Amino acid sequence: MEDLKEPATATPVHPARPPRRWGRLVLYVLATVGALALALIALVYWLQAKDAQKRVTIDEAAVIDDVMGQTYGKYSAAKKGWLYVGEDNVTYLMRVVQQAKIPDGAAGDELYFVASGAAVNGDGQAVYGVFYVHPDGQDGGLAQENTQIRFLSNAPVKPEQVRFEALSENLWGWVVKTRWDAEPDSEAVTTMNTVLAPHDGQIAVLGEFLAARDAKPEGSCEDAKAAYDAWLAQVANTEDGDDGGIPPARCDKRRWTYRTATVNGNIPVPITVTAGGTLDDKPVEAQTWKLMFDTRTFSYDIPPDLQN
Repeated sequence: MEDLKEPATATPVHPARPPRRWGRLVLYVLATVGALALALIALVYWLQAKDAQKRVTIDEAAVIDDVMGQTYGKYSAAKKGWLYVGEDNVTYLMRVVQQAKIPDGAAGDELYFVASGAAVNGDGQAVYGVFYVHPDGQDGGLAQENTQIRFLSNAPVKPEQVRFEALSENLWGWVVKTRWDAEPDSEAVTTMNTVLAPHDGQIAVLGEFLAARDAKPEGSCEDAKAAYDAWLAQVANTEDGDDGGIPPARCDKRRWTYRTATVNGNIPVPITVTAGGTLDDKPVEAQTWKLMFDTRTFSYDIPPDLQN
């Protein structure tokens, strides 16, 4: 009789697990994000490289040498300046007395500089040039505007007579002092402030106002004042419209100082002018003017008291 045997224990069969699709989805998302991040980094570098390629960098020494040569002619190493033959056939020795580079322009660097000179023959003429060099917006090239101003003096403009000013958030300019020597029939020497700035493809004069006046006639200041008062009385009694010509000189040592307001916006800031010094050997009355900018004429309103 066969022995009874217990049936063999059946091996349990586990059903196959379903694939973890959510895990693959996470991997796909991570891979996609990584690819997008790499693409974004590449795009940023490309844009930066493109922007750097567009921006114009100015080598001050090279550009000034080139522009001065184009404007004034050959550089003289012996005289350390450019020999410029003006429209009056007078030769001037020109030198750069001010320069400033603004590196944060919209298209790259912008260069501002002033050149000054006097006639080499000692003639009573001086000249200065104001220059603005900037990107031309085409293939990284440069454009420039300049103006030349002559005045009656044998003394050229010196560096300390030029101030480079921020006139608005997007406008820089200069205030240049020029001393006008005395004319043969007058003993007064007048110094003027001239405000200039780039505008509409050229260098514009935004205004001129007094900076100094000096006169020391022969004799005493009292005698000079008496002669001036007599001249005034004579003019007052004239009925034929004669203005009396140039008045006799008085003792005069007046100064007009200025300061620009803080830049705030795109309209050029006001300029405050204050009078000081002496007239007829006596202190002048304190007086202050505020020069406002007229956007219609693109110039400062200058009162008659500050005009030459």
